[in-house]
Amino acid sequence: MVSSVRTYKKASQYSEANPIIRGHFPKNQNSKEIAIFRLNRFLGCVLALSMAASMVSYTMVIAKESTLADIHTKTNDINFENIELQNKADYAKSFYNINDKIVKAHYLQKADSVLEVNGKNTTPVAVNNKEEIKVQPVSGY
Repeated sequence: MVSSVRTYKKASQYSEANPIIRGHFPKNQNSKEIAIFRLNRFLGCVLALSMAASMVSYTMVIAKESTLADIHTKTNDINFENIELQNKADYAKSFYNINDKIVKAHYLQKADSVLEVNGKNTTPVAVNNKEEIKVQPVSGY
């Protein structure tokens, strides 16, 4: 059987004085507050994204900085090595310059006669103006 009794909801059944769920629920009463809430939520998301992007870019900058520090160290090492090599080249160049100056100033002149001596006790033979002089090479020069 079907009951013929119908129940109707009263308008005062769900009033603020008699709520079904109890608690504090803030109400956005007008469109201005809703717009401010949405703007704040959007700006919060933008802030979070910008913070994430700045952390990533900071990490990249630190990585580049360490790479530049390594390159700077290697460049300094190469510069010090070049300074040492330049000093050695200057020393060698100064040796040859002094040698050229001595030759130009005729401090060392070619001998007019050369005496050849054998290992035996014999009288030396004098040769005048010998053109070719054989010199044993010395290592390092």
